[in-house]
Amino acid sequence: RDTDRSRGLGDVYKRQHIDGRLVSAEYDNNICVGLDILSPTGVMGNIYAGRVENVVKNINCAFVEIENKIKCYYQLENNKNNIFLNTKNNKAVNIGDKLLVQVSNDAHKTKPPTATSKIDISGQYIVVSSDVKGVSISNKCKKASVCIEASSVLKDYIKEHLTAFNDKLQASGTFSYGIIIRSSAANADINTVLNEAYSLIDQYEHIIQNAVFGTFYTKLYEKEPPMVSELRHLSADNTIEVITDIPYYYDLLNTHFKDNSNMSLRLYEDELLPLYKLYSVEKTLSEALSRKVWLKCGGYIIIEQTEAMSVVDVNSGKNVTKAKKEADKENNILKTNIEAGIEIIRQLRLRNISGIIIIDFINMAQQESRDKLLSVLKEYARLESIQTNVVDITPLGLVEMTRKNNGKTLKELIKTGE
Repeated sequence: RDTDRSRGLGDVYKRQHIDGRLVSAEYDNNICVGLDILSPTGVMGNIYAGRVENVVKNINCAFVEIENKIKCYYQLENNKNNIFLNTKNNKAVNIGDKLLVQVSNDAHKTKPPTATSKIDISGQYIVVSSDVKGVSISNKCKKASVCIEASSVLKDYIKEHLTAFNDKLQASGTFSYGIIIRSSAANADINTVLNEAYSLIDQYEHIIQNAVFGTFYTKLYEKEPPMVSELRHLSADNTIEVITDIPYYYDLLNTHFKDNSNMSLRLYEDELLPLYKLYSVEKTLSEALSRKVWLKCGGYIIIEQTEAMSVVDVNSGKNVTKAKKEADKENNILKTNIEAGIEIIRQLRLRNISGIIIIDFINMAQQESRDKLLSVLKEYARLESIQTNVVDITPLGLVEMTRKNNGKTLKELIKTGE
């Protein structure tokens, strides 16, 4: 990387930790690192009037073109409530159909972007969604008085508004939507929550109207900058601090979050010690791209990312015990494996690795040791905001894990930016 590119790594970031160590850092300057890779060139979250270019029955999917030469994978099994924008006499998806779709995942490895019929637009307190009927309240704030009052008002509002909207639209089909009240609404003013809901409903109906009367390949909605939406999500239930050394980003974030009491924003202006050096960003990035990761105990792990899966090998390295008792040897191996397991969870987040993960831990003789290791892995996996499952340990001693797809990996994004 040249000096200018390296300088940019510290532009905008947030920090998260496991056991006091840096777990993720996100940036927005063509290179983005961390739990959620904030690609500035992606289409995820955008809403389009797409055209069905092909239906592949043997894999039960369709391919929907949303822009020139950009085709999305549209799984028919998971999209039962198709939103057709053309006149239809059946519910089957056919070539040439005009579909309202939202991009749910950017292109990943050799896979194209994924589209869904679930259309969502989000605010700080409210989500308007085609996948909801009436009003739903987040489980975290079901008993909050603001949420209960907002739900009561919005239920009647949606019922009346939907009927009037469909009568006015006079389309061949009827359109529906509902509202989710987010947990962040619990501490907000009732009028602020309601005003945001009314605004989002107007925006949603405007999208539907443009979709019905617009042409194929029309971009109907562009999601707000990834950095903004990520910070909005993080600050919904947490108190966070954001530091930037770029005035443009400071002004942008200040505009979006000036009334957000959960987030403090600071402009870093020390030219003698750049932000990326202050927080060792380059070191963290280098570690996150390295094939070998050393452990404090002297052992190390090797991470190999392939097309089909990711494979992690745990090695004792310099951590060789001189203990003669088998129980002491077993205990040393268990400690090494547990340290490796926690580091692997951290590395999966840093590298944004998803899909199937196979881990070859150091062999343990006792079933009790294997159970303890699995218990620790599951405990740390539960802490992840991205769905991470520890499946089981095979007879060969291999631990099977899965992690939900969350866009491009760090390695892919760095290659894209080079």
